[in-house]
Amino acid sequence: MGNLEVVMRSTSSQGARAPGQNAGFPNSRDGEVGSLPSASLRTAVLALPAEATDVGVARHWATGVLTLWGLSEQDCSVAAMVIGELAANAALYGQSEMTVRLAQEHDLLRVCVTDSGARGGHSLRREPGEHGRGLAIVRALADSMEVTREPGGWRVGAVLRVTMAGTHQRGSRACVA
Repeated sequence: MGNLEVVMRSTSSQGARAPGQNAGFPNSRDGEVGSLPSASLRTAVLALPAEATDVGVARHWATGVLTLWGLSEQDCSVAAMVIGELAANAALYGQSEMTVRLAQEHDLLRVCVTDSGARGGHSLRREPGEHGRGLAIVRALADSMEVTREPGGWRVGAVLRVTMAGTHQRGSRACVA
């Protein structure tokens, strides 16, 4: 495994972001698909090699972060599946590294995975087979999803509506890593 870089932040609405900034997600502005309101915000970032062996690392890291943030077990499971699919795409199509970004504000969780690759592309219309179903799975689980070609790679983001553990059902638990 190569170098890992982890950054976690928690901010409040007291000067946290200028109007129009969106949780550190490039090219995403308030009012666009997946934008977050400008109140209290939690963010976490993980940079790691774009290798298939690191997909599980990304999924495990994200589950740990979401557990710390107190998301429900069901929402953590869905988020872990989305992160796993996006990280797998980044590992398949990326060249050297991928970055996983999480931002949670109120009932929205924004997941964004960027890669540094130009191998193929993140096609939304692939023939189902052994491979090629990842983005369809993400689209089915997320409230919204976007795929953007950027200089030097791809950015794929998804927005999930989430609940905190104990707020939606009696006996709900936080997710476990």
